[in-house]
Amino acid sequence: MVDRESLKERVFAAVDAAEPMVRAYAEDIAANAELGFFETRTSAKLAGNLESLGLKLKKGIALTGLRADIGENKGPKVALIGELDGIVCRNHPQANPLDGASHSCGHNLQTSIVLTAAAALVRSGVMKELDGSVALMAVPAEEFIEIDRRKKMRDEGTIAYLCGKPEFVRLGEFDDVDMAMMIHAGEFSAGPAFSVPDHGNGFRVFMVRYEGKQAHAAAAPDQGINALYAAVAGINAVNALRETFRDSDHVRVHFIITKGGDSVNSVPDDVRLEGYVRAGDAVVIDSVFAKVERAFKSGAEALGCKFHFTSIPGDMPLAVSDSLNRLFVENAAALIGRDKVLTGSYFAASTDMGDICHLMPGIHPSAGGSVGALHSAQFKVTDFHAAVMDSAKALLATVIELLADDAAKAREIIGGFKPIYTKEQYLAAMDARFSEY
Repeated sequence: MVDRESLKERVFAAVDAAEPMVRAYAEDIAANAELGFFETRTSAKLAGNLESLGLKLKKGIALTGLRADIGENKGPKVALIGELDGIVCRNHPQANPLDGASHSCGHNLQTSIVLTAAAALVRSGVMKELDGSVALMAVPAEEFIEIDRRKKMRDEGTIAYLCGKPEFVRLGEFDDVDMAMMIHAGEFSAGPAFSVPDHGNGFRVFMVRYEGKQAHAAAAPDQGINALYAAVAGINAVNALRETFRDSDHVRVHFIITKGGDSVNSVPDDVRLEGYVRAGDAVVIDSVFAKVERAFKSGAEALGCKFHFTSIPGDMPLAVSDSLNRLFVENAAALIGRDKVLTGSYFAASTDMGDICHLMPGIHPSAGGSVGALHSAQFKVTDFHAAVMDSAKALLATVIELLADDAAKAREIIGGFKPIYTKEQYLAAMDARFSEY
């Protein structure tokens, strides 16, 4: 049997030694955020750092994604994942003035964790004493934004799905992976801490267009068909559904009006909305989605508008592996203390890590070391070591426990896991949620 604690000490020392390099990377990326599928600078910066460690990279996966494998021993393969993209937050102090891209999502911390793990695994040499391998992945486009732009990319054949991890699945990057882990930035603790959710919401995307008839708003409103009023009627119908949503399903329906008309002096004839239906179960999402579609359509019928509706698959609910969660919690608690590891929480937002968890054992904890609401101007890092170095240590300690002694723990977790989908079933389910009329 290998001395697991000795391996952890070696890898922890390598993590700490990597901090200056990783901090410089993280600060550079935070100041130069890019949006999903266009993270060319971010990807190149991370690639350069990984290659400096002697790693051989696969580049350009789903346009900007990266992958590097460490470990030659046969056995289970564990993916450690970080996300490359930023989010639009125009009033964030480090927002790009052109497109509003910022790392108020904390994704620069995620890829910093992956870089730290890479440096620690290479420099400590612990993989030689473990029975398995690690796939380091930097994935684009976790944030489900710029839907029109991505839809056009899909229509052109550049991508098939509007998020990065589904693209990685489609392209076969998870075919040889047995389990996956990542850590997201949190907003709940300024210092060392982890929050480990049991479950989380997924969502589907809708786009609505009401097509009315333009006329003079004051002189001849009777000759027009008001698409904005149709949208308001549809919104009211959706709101009337809300009392039917069960609290236990964690349903959220939210949307924005992306176009409300062209002129106050004209009856609006082209009004558009886009939004999400979220819930903790895919069946519930689909059921509520049908109700929301019907409600929006009723507004068009009431005003006599033409109605156009687009459905796009979003993220699957976050169905994490309980056994992998428990193993992570044990290692995180040994690192920072059990009182600083929060368990049993619910991830009310959504992530395409949920898609991966439908295929294999996966977890998605959040780390302390940052405060302020995610996706807001107030988000900031307060303790870089807690946010990145502690996260890397917790993941690597879990990897050691998984792959030590013929990877007995990994094999146990894999053997007890029943996937919700095969890859083929997952891709079919995604494709079935695309529709437009």
